[in-house]
Amino acid sequence: MEKKIIDWETAIERLGGDKEFLVELLNELVDQIEQSLPELKTAIEQNAFEEVRSVAHGLKGAAANLGADKISAKFYELEVMGKEEKLDGALEIFNEIVQLHEELKQELS
Repeated sequence: MEKKIIDWETAIERLGGDKEFLVELLNELVDQIEQSLPELKTAIEQNAFEEVRSVAHGLKGAAANLGADKISAKFYELEVMGKEEKLDGALEIFNEIVQLHEELKQELS
């Protein structure tokens, strides 16, 4: 069975049962990702390893804390690639993140 875009049960539990607050935080995450996508793509295209690592690291943590584990895992992949200074395949992962970002937006609409 494929994982859902958001692990609602776990995320709501982390926030003490406050689903409204979770939705608010997830909408902020969607905005944060949207604002970071152009910077992240440029960093990948320019082999700016530290920038890729840094941007991916921040978004990975934010997504993981809110139960968005699928997108968090993709940011983790980019973070490791930036750390190892090997960005082969990074644009494919970036495109997967764009798709997951769209799924996240749809889940919240």
